[in-house]
Amino acid sequence: MALFEFRSGQATISQDMAGLLLCLGGSANMLINGADYNFSRGTLCIISPFLSIENSSSSDDCVWEMICDNKDIFHSVAIHIFDTITKNNLLKNPCIQIDEKHIEEFVFFADKIKSKQRMLDKVSKKEDFAILRHNITLLKQTVWVDYLSLYFQERSFPSHNMSRNENIAYEFIYTLNQHYSEQRSVGWYANQAGLSPCYFSQIVHQYTGNTPTEWIKNTIIANAKKLLTQPKASIKEVAAELNFSDQVTFSKYFKKCTGMSPSQYRKSIVDVL
Repeated sequence: MALFEFRSGQATISQDMAGLLLCLGGSANMLINGADYNFSRGTLCIISPFLSIENSSSSDDCVWEMICDNKDIFHSVAIHIFDTITKNNLLKNPCIQIDEKHIEEFVFFADKIKSKQRMLDKVSKKEDFAILRHNITLLKQTVWVDYLSLYFQERSFPSHNMSRNENIAYEFIYTLNQHYSEQRSVGWYANQAGLSPCYFSQIVHQYTGNTPTEWIKNTIIANAKKLLTQPKASIKEVAAELNFSDQVTFSKYFKKCTGMSPSQYRKSIVDVL
């Protein structure tokens, strides 16, 4: 599953993924959690389930590099590095500008990871495959930790103990990214937190800036758009992947949220290719 897919200047970010996205050249604009971010050489974005990335535009000479994987690969190490207040800062500003030295190091590790990933296709023994895959995971986690540390060096974060309400808000986002295709009810997520839907919604809005309803909608639509950019996937298959009862129900939901039908959205992407 790709983290970053270009369709004639528009980008789709999969919310199943986490990692690091680096601009190597050119310029781009991305809407992250409702705020505009300008990218140029050296702009590093920390991708996580706590981000809602809606769209992107870029110059013709824009070049990207990334190190990413399923969000669970990074969660196990990230949870020991930053607490909820840092997650909150990542929500507000997930980007930093890095120097040429760190750009070169990033590209070096990205190339090393790609080289090992190509080796996976040549491995025949299951044991060797498992070892190589584990090695790749460790490399990705190492780079993740290194550049999170660099992010922290660039910004000052006050010491802060995690409150119960903060934990509720961010656990919701993480749980949502695990269950968005099966659960679209605010009540279900509120029940997981042991709260009424109304109070739960107040907490999530207070600490993330969006209501649970907005998070659910944005997550489903972001992933629907990602799936619709895959030409071999029919709209019926996209609806099934997102666990809608049928294609008609999915199409009505998509149009209500975006103002266009899935087929119109797909045509708008194809027309600019």
